[in-house]
Amino acid sequence: PYYEWTLHESVSYLRWLLSEFPFSDWVEVETSDGEITRQSRSQAVQVASMFAMFAKSMMRRGSNRMGFIFTANSQRSGKSLLAKLAIMPPCGNFKGQSWKSNEEELNKVIDSEMIAGSNYICFDNVRGYVGSPTLEGLMTSPSWTGRILKESQMFEVKNRMTLFITGNECIVSPDMAHRCLIVDLHIDEGNVQDRSPSWVLDESWLLEKENRRCILSALWGIVRAWVAAGKPLASSFGFKTRLGFEHWGDLIGGIVGFAGFGDCLEAPQLEAGGNSEERSILDLLDYLVAKMTENQKEFTFQEVSQVCYEEGLFEWMMEGKEYDGVFTVTPKCRSSMGRLLSRYAPSTDGNKLPRRYVRNGLVYHFGTKGKGRYRRYFVKDN
Repeated sequence: PYYEWTLHESVSYLRWLLSEFPFSDWVEVETSDGEITRQSRSQAVQVASMFAMFAKSMMRRGSNRMGFIFTANSQRSGKSLLAKLAIMPPCGNFKGQSWKSNEEELNKVIDSEMIAGSNYICFDNVRGYVGSPTLEGLMTSPSWTGRILKESQMFEVKNRMTLFITGNECIVSPDMAHRCLIVDLHIDEGNVQDRSPSWVLDESWLLEKENRRCILSALWGIVRAWVAAGKPLASSFGFKTRLGFEHWGDLIGGIVGFAGFGDCLEAPQLEAGGNSEERSILDLLDYLVAKMTENQKEFTFQEVSQVCYEEGLFEWMMEGKEYDGVFTVTPKCRSSMGRLLSRYAPSTDGNKLPRRYVRNGLVYHFGTKGKGRYRRYFVKDN
């Protein structure tokens, strides 16, 4: 049975439980009663991941569930352990999966987990770029249809899956970034073995019945207090939910905000990893505007790719050779980069408008004119 803890006791226990993890983005905020407290967006996301698993039965039928990505600047930071903290107390076990870059293999993994009735899937220690149409579709589908392995029979089940991904400086596609909340960990020590936690929290600790009971009691104590307070939603705290995940965000964001952990739905500002694609696009717009002159308002593909090479943008796809100060991309890179840019800078031939971006109070309009070798990229700022 749960302990009947108060809200204060429950929140204090969770803060103690998470105190050894190197969450980034700490800020000081003033509470409603005038006190100053420290909050971390990443810690708030961690708490949200725990409630996402604990409060599954409170979700409206057919609601889309957001996923969670745990990223860090170094190994041994506690990424996998944080995922286990969310999964093991309500589920009793933990199963990690290796990432499948092949969509067919990834689909097989998801099909088998769906048939087994799993409440979660965790891809542990993922390296490089994370993007998958299969996973993106999974996270916005109330049910899942597939084929039973080695049989012609199809199946359809309700989608109860919550996605977890861990990795060092994970770079995720924009679609995945919109569907996931990110926990960012940062270790200051050059050698991770120099870290000296005051106590050890590991999987064996989580398997102990008393520890599991305490974690569940803390979560239950917060939910009870939240219900007694009238179930305030995230929007009542001024938090903005993600499009397509409004009910999930209002519920989970409301519980986390009510407990005083801050806004778990806030967009992260990561120095590395995360949605590096959109961050690179905004950096590119800054550089192109800086290069514009009275006589040059538009740029060729070669000029755009040269800026990307010189400034280290889209580093995961930039392949080519530099000769005499000019960087020439490979045909494969040209094709991939052309498709990427077309998503952010649509053709304005005809009646179409360029896409609008806001950065540091500035408004950019990014688009293209012409086709083939006559295509030109332009940026307007106002």
